[in-house]
Amino acid sequence: MPDISKLILKMKRQPNGIRFKELKKVLEYNGYIMKPRKRNIS
Repeated sequence: MPDISKLILKMKRQPNGIRFKELKKVLEYNGYIMKPRKRNIS
């Protein structure tokens, strides 16, 4: 997928300019599963 390789190159060149959405896309492509965060309401 050329989109993923472009994002990885961007991460290498500009590590501070990455959005969470882009990071999530790359991680999910590599098999990671994003779980919703549990809220601790007391």
